[in-house]
Amino acid sequence: MKRTHKEKITSVLALCAGAGLFIWFCIPLFWGVFHVGNGGGILFSLFLIAGGIWYVPLRSRMEQAKHAKLLRVLRRSCWGILAVCFAWAAFLTGCMLWPTPSPSGSGTVVILGCKVGSAALQARIDAAAEYLHSHPDAVAIASGGQGDGEWISEAEAIRSGLEQHGISSGRIYLEDQSTNTNENLANSRRVIEAEGLDPTCILVTERYHMFRALQLAQQQGITAYAFPAKTPWYLLSASYGRELLALTKFFLFPWME
Repeated sequence: MKRTHKEKITSVLALCAGAGLFIWFCIPLFWGVFHVGNGGGILFSLFLIAGGIWYVPLRSRMEQAKHAKLLRVLRRSCWGILAVCFAWAAFLTGCMLWPTPSPSGSGTVVILGCKVGSAALQARIDAAAEYLHSHPDAVAIASGGQGDGEWISEAEAIRSGLEQHGISSGRIYLEDQSTNTNENLANSRRVIEAEGLDPTCILVTERYHMFRALQLAQQQGITAYAFPAKTPWYLLSASYGRELLALTKFFLFPWME
């Protein structure tokens, strides 16, 4: 069965969107980064490509087998699911881009950890060092435990990186037990209380992650401001994909945080 003009346009759009997303989500692979963020994106892009290629042959076979009604149900269901997914992704993207409060005064710098040796962690270290150099009276909490495949804790890696930037070790406190953002904040708060530090927190993490970090801080009663780090461009797709899933968990399954 020949394609209609509308089907041709839809197939081309699906193929172009799928190919573009496939390339975008594969970029981090060249830097050795593969996790649920870009892995999920690659699977979704392949789904779009497959849909663009196989929809008409599948429709033809199902209509020949007199399953046209079932095909309409499946088609409408797929379009409905895609529409919901795109709308949800647009909402979450808006959350990531939502303006964050900048610090207007002093506070305790809390650097949220991520994988040791990653460009993302280095970006957070660089941003924290910039703030600490411009605020010589401020102290920092390096936060993050030791995960699978990490030879030291994220907190120790952050401290080492800050010291390489010329930040005195006396200005750096360690919190090396946390395994996620919620624990980063809760455990850092305990350090602040135990050491008598300024309870106002200046959170250092990447821009896409800041919305969720600030929301979690608010839930814990922590007064927090943002000092975002820049995400390396080649990690953006993987980071974005993973944060989509993390925000979905945050909004829909908050008891799992």
